[in-house]
Amino acid sequence: MISYLVDAVLLVALAITSVKMVTMYRELRRLGSYHADYQRVFDQTSLALDGIEVSIQEINVRGAQVLNALGSRMDDARDLIAEIDGLIREAKRQQSVLKAELKQLSAELAVRPSASQFTPSDTDPAAASSKDGARRTDPLLTGVTPPTEMRVHRIDDLQTGPFRSVSMHRKDDLT
Repeated sequence: MISYLVDAVLLVALAITSVKMVTMYRELRRLGSYHADYQRVFDQTSLALDGIEVSIQEINVRGAQVLNALGSRMDDARDLIAEIDGLIREAKRQQSVLKAELKQLSAELAVRPSASQFTPSDTDPAAASSKDGARRTDPLLTGVTPPTEMRVHRIDDLQTGPFRSVSMHRKDDLT
């Protein structure tokens, strides 16, 4: 009888162990399916990271190309700025030279005697004694043509394009 009692306890323990084994087997199967899902997610993550790595490499290459192009453009711009500065300095130098020449010419014109001193007058004895009315001339003015009428022609910019029209009212006088 004691053996029946021990056998009953062992049978109950075997039943409980079997039930626990079945539940554990189900959980392991469920964890196995989760593992497959996790593996699939990790594989997709790995592919995404590889794509990101390729994109970063492409961005680095394109960035380097843009940086090199921008650097060359900046060098060109610096060269142009230096050239423009040189031209501006040269223009300012020429402007100062021209201003100095203008001052010199205006000073010479202020010092030069007027043309009325060289025309005969009624009170001039040399002009009165001369029968043909010869005039004395300024040696500086010989070879200089008398000033003529200045004509200014208007340039109309009717369009914003590169072509312009010239309006001339007295075309036949132009030579």
